[in-house]
Amino acid sequence: MVKLSLCMIVKNEEASLPTCLQSVRGTADEIIIVDTGSSDSTVEIAKGFGAKVIHHKWQDDFAEARNVSLDSASGEWILVLDADEELPEDTQKKIKKFVSNLKADGVEILVRSELPEDDAARYDESKIVRLFRRRDEFRYIMPIHEQIRQSIENAGGKIVASDLTIVHHGYARQQVQGKAGEPAHGENRAERNLRILFKAVSLAPNDPYIHYQIGATLMSIGKRNDAFMEFNRILELEYKRLGSAILDKLFMKISQLLLEQNNYDKAIEFAEKSLRLNNQNVISRYVAAISYLAVDKIKEGYNYLLKIRENMDPNIRLGKNLDELIAACVKVLGHV
Repeated sequence: MVKLSLCMIVKNEEASLPTCLQSVRGTADEIIIVDTGSSDSTVEIAKGFGAKVIHHKWQDDFAEARNVSLDSASGEWILVLDADEELPEDTQKKIKKFVSNLKADGVEILVRSELPEDDAARYDESKIVRLFRRRDEFRYIMPIHEQIRQSIENAGGKIVASDLTIVHHGYARQQVQGKAGEPAHGENRAERNLRILFKAVSLAPNDPYIHYQIGATLMSIGKRNDAFMEFNRILELEYKRLGSAILDKLFMKISQLLLEQNNYDKAIEFAEKSLRLNNQNVISRYVAAISYLAVDKIKEGYNYLLKIRENMDPNIRLGKNLDELIAACVKVLGHV
């Protein structure tokens, strides 16, 4: 059986680290943890799980810290987790068997991120390379939203999909580390991310991916006008190189902001751009439906609402509101 190394970077994660490390017991053969300055019991918890702890000064660069963890790993394969993540039981059982005879160099894992209660969706899903062979040329890039994919591909490595899953609990939490209300344990997550992103964009002003992450962060903290301006900057760049998954989310977010501005025709335009990339995007379909209803195109809006109900995704929190809108459309259209 292959040897699997778990590599992590942490700071003041005493609240979430035990759940994370418990989820890899019996799966990871070694645990490498880079601690960037914890003042709570994070280090003691890590050592209690048998981890090798490396103390490293934080440089405002996630890729740099990730690569420090890779340097100390000895396994044939590396799994990367954050402290607010865990492996579900089925993935715990399958992960080593999955890579045991694999010819590829990297594996996409579905990262399911739980969202706050007031979000229209219960979770967001992204396929990210979090499992890969240990090779010197495989290194993380980008100071935030760091990625390993590019270096694997640049080295001629092959990346494959999988049915493995990571559950991420952290998006509902704004505090970066430690307990809310204890600023000494960490700054606000969005403030930290924006600081690093603005530094990154100053070095690469035409990078649409960095601008997307800035816009998404601004939108998440309610700075909707600033987010809208940032997303519009992307449309002036070579935005198509973002790839279909990010473009889908970009168009969806733009459509949401346009709907809030009562710019219904443009909201429809961008919602439908999103749907052409991903016809399962329920949020974009909902934005299109509401926008069509707002411009008195009841039939079009009704058809979109029906599609949502016919393929109701348990991830979406529309519920009663959806039924009320469909009933109102039926009343106007005069049929069921």
